[in-house]
Amino acid sequence: MKEEWTTEYARAHICPTSDLFVRYLFSSPKKEHLTMSFINAVLEDAAKPIVASVEILSPFQLSRSICEKESIMDVKVKDSSGRMYDVEIQTSTPAAFWSRMTFYNNSMYNEQIGASEKYESLQPTTVIALLKDHLYEKKEKVRKGDKLHHYSLVVHEDSRNDDFYPNGDPEKFHILELDRFDFNEDALYNVDGNRKRKLGEKLYHWLRFLQDGARSDFMKEYTETELAIKEAKQEYEKFIADQELRDAQLRHEMWLHDQAQAKYEAEVIGREEGYQTGHKNGLQDGLKEGRQQGLQQGIQEGIQEGIQQGIQQGIQQEKSEIAKNMKSLGMEITAIAKVTGLSVEEINELQ
Repeated sequence: MKEEWTTEYARAHICPTSDLFVRYLFSSPKKEHLTMSFINAVLEDAAKPIVASVEILSPFQLSRSICEKESIMDVKVKDSSGRMYDVEIQTSTPAAFWSRMTFYNNSMYNEQIGASEKYESLQPTTVIALLKDHLYEKKEKVRKGDKLHHYSLVVHEDSRNDDFYPNGDPEKFHILELDRFDFNEDALYNVDGNRKRKLGEKLYHWLRFLQDGARSDFMKEYTETELAIKEAKQEYEKFIADQELRDAQLRHEMWLHDQAQAKYEAEVIGREEGYQTGHKNGLQDGLKEGRQQGLQQGIQEGIQEGIQQGIQQGIQQEKSEIAKNMKSLGMEITAIAKVTGLSVEEINELQ
């Protein structure tokens, strides 16, 4: 790693929403209370029942996390009632975002029971996705007051006020669009066209830390007093001070850049090969079509020329017949030539 990859250099490049730090913070068995604090902050903001305790199902493993972003869930948790949660951090919102989130939720839901086990033991599952970008109402600029916290509810299509599942949705989603976050604690966010509301206090503190917790004077700047946030800030400082962890974050980001570059280069090569193939095929198709068009045009022109020749031949033959008849009547050759337009030589050759 570079020598300048110091703690302060790391502070400028590793934010609290960096992939490895989020896993490090929320999937440590020794820090389950922080994971529960964040999940409860999300649930409280959505007016949902909070959890009493959690169990980390995907403990943080440094070596596994560096190069497996595309194949593993970020943080997998189970609460005291058996409900499971997946906390995800997404740096972008690709076209496959919903397919991935749905797959994660389905995976958690389905793995609860094995062969011959009863369906009654199934508990609801929840995906909480932190997005650095925004997913809903795509615009070039984010407006203040745009809804930040989106959460799902399945209803009847023909009766939108009635829940589809009598006992609650088996799979739920919470989407937090971080680029819509307002550092004003009293900011109001749109709920719909008629209602606005503030973020829950605990969720506000957590999102403020995730957005700006990298600054060294964070606690003093915001007069932060929440104990969970204070401990999360301490864990962040430990992370960027640990050479192995901060270097791993850099290697992970380099790996993500390599993956993105490889994808881009593959697309460029694919376009080039597609152009060459298309050009070659197009040339061949053009030659084939040209030959077909030439053949058709030749046929048409041949027909027209044949008709013209036929007409000319018919006229010539008719003149010859008239000249023969006039010659048989003993008329002078010069007179026959004037009448038919034939030359004297042509008339003399007639038999």
